[in-house]
Amino acid sequence: MTLKQLRYLIAIAEAGSFSAAARNAYIAQPALSRQIGMLEDELEMRLLERQHDGVVLTDAGRRLYEVARSVIQKIDSVKDELVSTKGDPKGQVSIAIPVAASALLLPLIITQAREKFPGIEVHVRDGLSTEGGQAIELGKVDFGVVPNAEELEHVRAEPVLVEELCWYGRIDMPTQGPTIRFAEAAASPLVMGPRSLHLRRRLEQVAMQQGVALNICYEQHSAQGISSLVRSGLAATITSWPALEEQFHPQARRIIEPSIRRTVSIAYSVHRPLTFAASCMRDLVRNLLLDLARSGRWHAEPVEPGPAADGD
Repeated sequence: MTLKQLRYLIAIAEAGSFSAAARNAYIAQPALSRQIGMLEDELEMRLLERQHDGVVLTDAGRRLYEVARSVIQKIDSVKDELVSTKGDPKGQVSIAIPVAASALLLPLIITQAREKFPGIEVHVRDGLSTEGGQAIELGKVDFGVVPNAEELEHVRAEPVLVEELCWYGRIDMPTQGPTIRFAEAAASPLVMGPRSLHLRRRLEQVAMQQGVALNICYEQHSAQGISSLVRSGLAATITSWPALEEQFHPQARRIIEPSIRRTVSIAYSVHRPLTFAASCMRDLVRNLLLDLARSGRWHAEPVEPGPAADGD
C-alpha cells in the first residue's frame, strides 16, 4: 500500500468515476485502474463497485477512504509545517467566531490574513456560541473566538477582552441616556436567542441574582430575526457591542446596576495543538480584537497577557 494508491482512491471516490479521477490526477485511466487493482489484490478485498453511471465505495472502501483522507491530510500538514519553519507560514487554518460578531470580524480577518499571510488558506465558521464551542472542543477548528470558554472542556483559553453588554430598543422607556439600569432593561419587552446560548444563560443568572424577571416576549435563533424585531419596535434586546456596532449604533445603552461583563477568549482544543500557521493567525486575531477595543469599535477592556488556562 502506497501513498500514491491512497491518493488515487481518494480521487476516484470524490470524482465518482475512473475517467474523471484520471483527468483530475493527470494520469492515464489504465494506469489508475492498475494501481487500484494492485491495492485491492494486496488487501484481498474489493474497494470499489462499478455501476453504469460510475463507481461507489464498498464498505471496506469507505473505511479505507476515511483513513486515507486522515493520513493524507496529516502528511500534507507536515509538509506545510516544514515550509512554515522557513518563516513563510503555509497551510489551512479554520477559525470559529460568534455570529453576532461576524459582520465586524469576518472582513477584517480575511483582509488582514490575505495581506500578511498569503500562504495561509483561512476558513472562518460563524455560528452560535454553542456551535463554536463544540467545534473547538472536538478539534473541528484550529481555534475560535468565544465568550464562554469557561464552559468548555479540554480547551486552552487565552482571555483577550472583557466586554460590557448593552440594551437597545426602539420603544418608549421611562428613562433616557447612555446607560440603563438592569432592572429596567429586564422589564422591557425583549427578544433573545435560545437558552442554549451563553448570553441568554448569563442574563438569566444575573436576573436571578438581582431578584428580577427577564421579560422575554420573543425567542429567535438568528441575529437577523432579532434585528428585525428590534428595528420594527416590537421588542428590545440585550447583546454585545459587535452586533450593535454594525446594526444599532449609536443608540445602544450600556447596562448598569449591575453592569454585565463577560470575557472574550481565543480558545483551542488541548488535543489539537496549534500549527505554526494557526499560531500566526491566532496572533493576528488577538491583535485585531485588541485594536477594535482600543478604537472603540468593540466596547471592551483589553486583558493583560498571562498564562493560558486549560478547561476541565
